[in-house]
Amino acid sequence: MLKYIVETFLDLVFGKPLPVLSELEQKYLLELNNTFQNTPLLDTKNASPSESVWLANSNRLRELVLTGDPRRFLRWDVVTRTMFISYARYIDLEIKYLKRLNDWSSRWRPAIRESSTGYPTRCIFYPASSANLIHHAYHLARHEERTGVRAEDLDLVFEFGGGYGSMCRLFYNLGFKGKYVLLDLPGFSALQRYYLKTLGLPVLAMPEFAESRHGILCTSDTMVVRDMIRNTYDFKKSMFIATWSISECPIALRDMIMPFVAGFNSFLIAYRDEFGEVDNSEYFSHWKGMLDNVNWHLLPIAHIPDNTYLFGKHVSKNK
Repeated sequence: MLKYIVETFLDLVFGKPLPVLSELEQKYLLELNNTFQNTPLLDTKNASPSESVWLANSNRLRELVLTGDPRRFLRWDVVTRTMFISYARYIDLEIKYLKRLNDWSSRWRPAIRESSTGYPTRCIFYPASSANLIHHAYHLARHEERTGVRAEDLDLVFEFGGGYGSMCRLFYNLGFKGKYVLLDLPGFSALQRYYLKTLGLPVLAMPEFAESRHGILCTSDTMVVRDMIRNTYDFKKSMFIATWSISECPIALRDMIMPFVAGFNSFLIAYRDEFGEVDNSEYFSHWKGMLDNVNWHLLPIAHIPDNTYLFGKHVSKNK
């Protein structure tokens, strides 16, 4: 009830009617619809508990794309339940943290100005942004605090999961100009392409992406990601991101992905300590112990109990 009251109030004060569709927006909507028309329902019967959750989410997203208005997708239940925070009391703590940073006015404040794409709910604690975008900025700021790695200084980012593309958008808001790869289930990859294209960001197809030093690749093909990483010879300015994503997928998939990123320079991981049948605390403790020359920071998220950050940065062998 409180969530509904807050959203209604913010819509009355800050909400605007959806604008008339441009030809370009119509094109992106048609691409999105066609992708889902050609995407079959996923079978959840024989899936593990952790896997079945995301297969069901994919099916629900497909239903909503084909029957609803994707211009309002940030109000859809599957999105607000899994990847868009519209209201949480702890966001007040996170925006206060960002405002205390020395570069708040010059860097973080313009980076978290929310767009109208997807029709997001505004944050009651800071209406110029959304709770979700503030939450993502908080992840990055805490990672930067512990590792010294700045988003705009990176050449390569690989994000496992990626939601609807909000973290990728934030990187570009901060001045990122490298290559950004999002790996996700097919439906969510399609949603990411729609969202990021609508924002005017450089989403590329694989052939063009492979030949470029810049741009965004949204894919669900793990082998494409594997080959792309294998052909990357300099990881000095690279980051792997997995915020509540790789910790919510089956162990077999984790074990396939984790070797891909062993050579990355920095890591931003967040996880629930337990998910489904998996003890994530034990899993990530084992995983980080397998990587040499990484300075790890294990940080319980005090304002979100039973959740943890794992930040890491490679250090020189000579140190």
